[in-house]
Amino acid sequence: MTCKPFRLLRARFGVSLAGAGSDGQRSEREEECGGTRWRGWGALCWLVLAVVLAWGLPVRAEPGLLLAQVFLHDAVTLALALLGGLILLHIHRINRRLRREVQERKTAEAKFRGLVEQSLVGIYIIQDGRFVYVNPKLADIFGYAVEDLVGRLGPLDLTAQADREQVRENLRRRLDGEISSIRYAFSAVRQDGRPIDIEVNGEVVEHEGRPAIVGVALDITEQKRAQRQLNYLAFYDPLTDLPNRTLFFDRLGQTLAQSKRDGVPFALLLLDLDGFKAVNDAHGHETGDALLQAVGRRLRNCVRESDTVARVGGDEFIILLPRLREPNDAARVADKVIESLADPFALVGHECRVGASIGLCIAPDDGRDMETLLGRADAAMYQSKARGKNTWSWYEATLADGKPFRMAFLEWSEEWSVGVPVIDEQHARMAALLSRIGDAVKTGQREERIVALLDELVTCTRDHFQTEERLMDQHGYANALLHRQAHRKLVEDLLSIQRQFDNTSLMLTLQALKDWLIKHITESDRRLGEVLIAAGTVESRSEQRSAA
Repeated sequence: MTCKPFRLLRARFGVSLAGAGSDGQRSEREEECGGTRWRGWGALCWLVLAVVLAWGLPVRAEPGLLLAQVFLHDAVTLALALLGGLILLHIHRINRRLRREVQERKTAEAKFRGLVEQSLVGIYIIQDGRFVYVNPKLADIFGYAVEDLVGRLGPLDLTAQADREQVRENLRRRLDGEISSIRYAFSAVRQDGRPIDIEVNGEVVEHEGRPAIVGVALDITEQKRAQRQLNYLAFYDPLTDLPNRTLFFDRLGQTLAQSKRDGVPFALLLLDLDGFKAVNDAHGHETGDALLQAVGRRLRNCVRESDTVARVGGDEFIILLPRLREPNDAARVADKVIESLADPFALVGHECRVGASIGLCIAPDDGRDMETLLGRADAAMYQSKARGKNTWSWYEATLADGKPFRMAFLEWSEEWSVGVPVIDEQHARMAALLSRIGDAVKTGQREERIVALLDELVTCTRDHFQTEERLMDQHGYANALLHRQAHRKLVEDLLSIQRQFDNTSLMLTLQALKDWLIKHITESDRRLGEVLIAAGTVESRSEQRSAA
């Protein structure tokens, strides 16, 4: 007889194989009732045989017996004999059909058993809190042998402590009839102690006259790990392990909303490293990256657990201090940062020193929206640079002479030059246009003026990229494809700003574009310039001056 768990699984999953019927109940009754059929037909056969024998006894010739009676006796005897033969033939056919059906069902059962046993997903039946059936895949997922699970352990024995209440409640709700089926994920522990993530989908059925749960289980550990990695890359800077710009703006938005509700102030500290470029140029990108990582660790040690330290640019960091008791708390953190960065950094065989220029602003006194607060923290940071660097400054609406303090959004620096005159001139023009757009947004100029400047920036950017790509083609630059992709990305971003103009978030977008442009110039374009000059494809600025 077929194993009952496999009957239950066939009924649950509706499998029909090798031409056999898919009705599990009918399949079960066919085998159990086969003997009953035989007994019914057997009784009828014996009855017919008895009648035939009775009619076939010799008839005594009594006086006055009519000849018609003899003929009738013989006719009935012949008819009964024929009927008996037909019945026996029918019984033979039924017997042959039943044997064929039993064989087909055995074949189907064997195929289904193989399907379940070799399935790539775990399959189980749970009754009275324990497994009454598991396939080899489910046992393999948890690192057990099948016999170690069946009748000995249940799902709660395999569930991590933190998720046991969830699993227990889901089992109860199904068995109590609150829900018929459910799909959910939980953390489990393998026999070797390794944690894994499991997703199950099961429903209540009847097994041997009592409720049971039949379902499937998937090991989603790798899927979860990949999802966590994607989330990390979306919200954290992979170099310093600090929150990136996206996560910082999310937290800033939440803090701003909370401050508006309860009136508790918060502070922003925007800092730019002083001396980082010199270290990076002198010792290379590897040392520069190690320095940024070390700075990130020191900054984290200067703040509370509830504060946020984010890297928002190449060597730019920002600190969010929510729920300040008093403004001087922000000043004390700024002092702590300056003091922390004063100690030298021992990196990759080099001792390096950097400082920080920090700009502070307080919400809601210095602004009630993200753009205003960031702009004023940026202005305060440039005030610190103007005062001699390695210090911090509060945002001040006016200078001592009463004139508004307004630092350009982006000022071109000769330190960013790549050494190729035509490229440097185009870079400087792009920076000037981006700065004019930033200043226009800061000063609240009309949308038409800002859009016109964006159009001019798009045209200038495309001209510059055509120049670079022509030079790359002339030289056969190895990284030309990646360089072109970066160019297309910037143009697409600028066109997206034009199509979906939103003055409320434009400053945040421009900050991101500014950081990207500076990074692209000082890294990708500088490498391109070095290759072009070394190959003699173009003359450097110094060579042009010598020729003049």
